Amino acid sequence: MITMKAIISRSVLLSFVIISSTIISSIIISSTATAQTQAFSCLTGGKLTGEQGRTLLEKVQARYSQIESLEGSFKQDSYVAALDEGEVSSGEMIFAKPGRMRWSYKQPREQEVVIRERELWLYQIDKQQVLIDDIGQVLLSNLPVSFMMGIGNLSRDFELKGACRGADGVVLTLSPQPSNTAADQKDSLDGFELLIDEAQNLPKGAKIKSLGGNVTAIIFDKLRVGSGSIDALKFVLEYPKGVDVMDRRIH
Repeated sequence: MITMKAIISRSVLLSFVIISSTIISSIIISSTATAQTQAFSCLTGGKLTGEQGRTLLEKVQARYSQIESLEGSFKQDSYVAALDEGEVSSGEMIFAKPGRMRWSYKQPREQEVVIRERELWLYQIDKQQVLIDDIGQVLLSNLPVSFMMGIGNLSRDFELKGACRGADGVVLTLSPQPSNTAADQKDSLDGFELLIDEAQNLPKGAKIKSLGGNVTAIIFDKLRVGSGSIDALKFVLEYPKGVDVMDRRIH
């Protein structure tokens, strides 16, 4: 049975991943298709050949492997099929290798998400709640997020299913390689699309869909590429004393 304390905002954890269906948002607003979702639509006659798609995929992996960090802003659509409702959110993000992320949500409410050392930390400021969990206990698929954190490989971990030109870049449709899909995850990830900036050979967005029909589309903006180390304190979640802390890590 899920208590009120266990109700954590699903839209936050849908950033670039699809999470366990046991975590349901307590505040979700009605939403229709927005610019984030429409960015993954193919233009008429925009289909690329398999060779063109694989070449671009390899270029993106090569370019991303040279980058130490990325910072920028984002806009995100999250849709929960069971409720037939969604949420539009925005904020700032930072990725740093190896294996560190921070998502600072500004709208529609302030929330902080930190991923580091295979752990996820979520601070819901308005609810004064903190959730700490092992990544493997929260994510239905860790392959997309592994790539962004610099611990995955697109060419190795995914099979290219299609490629096309859209209004905002090239859309690569990917599926996990069977050998890289855990038994308890193989039926969870239904679709993974990357929106690529061809000029920089960098991802500028991603769209993920679970077999349950949950969809997350996220677009990055004002990306800044870093070549040096990032202050480790940026990946330490600070919160005041007295907040409700739920530590679900397996010790």
